[in-house]
Amino acid sequence: MDAAMNVGGDFYDFYLLDEGHLVVTIADVSGKGVPAALFMAKSQSVLKNCVLREKNQDNLAAAVERANQQLCRNNDTAMFVTVFIGVLDIQNGHFTYVNGGHCPPLLGRHEHYDFLPMKKCCVLGVMDMPYEQQSIDFLPGDTLYLYTDGVSEAMDEQGTQFTERQIKEKLNHLPKLSIEDILGKMREFVQQHAGTAPQSDDITMLGLRYYGNAGKPQ
Repeated sequence: MDAAMNVGGDFYDFYLLDEGHLVVTIADVSGKGVPAALFMAKSQSVLKNCVLREKNQDNLAAAVERANQQLCRNNDTAMFVTVFIGVLDIQNGHFTYVNGGHCPPLLGRHEHYDFLPMKKCCVLGVMDMPYEQQSIDFLPGDTLYLYTDGVSEAMDEQGTQFTERQIKEKLNHLPKLSIEDILGKMREFVQQHAGTAPQSDDITMLGLRYYGNAGKPQ
């Protein structure tokens, strides 16, 4: 994560729900600076607490709905947060996820990346509404690349954005690399695209690779 200012409004998180389930989250708060950072901290805490209290992969959407309700209360600044959150069953690769208005992650399988199927759901913090969860079964070697719009909307000197299409193209032209190297290469691509243009938004990326029940995800 590279913040555009001294403090940022993006956040990512990963933690174990129990010994067999890993939670991954990436999010982007509206606005910049201290107000965004404060709402970011609140959003991260509220979302994690709601997921931990639910303790059930099958009820992920309910946990997100409860977090949204809490973020909507007394939100006089009308700030909001886009969120992608998923729970991975480490033993069988079953991945349950909810999208709250966030950028579509990319799933790399057999060295080919494509966007994860996503249902449209509203951002969190705006209004009380239902959320839908989806699921996919990871295969050993599958890689999930998550990012915020600071990556896809990074602009060069002429104001041209990097775009989600370019993210997909760049990932598909990378050789098979470690998660650390993939994120490093994508950061280089964004910096090369931006050139001398100032960074206008927080840039955040998160990677997850599943190795099957013989090993732990990275």
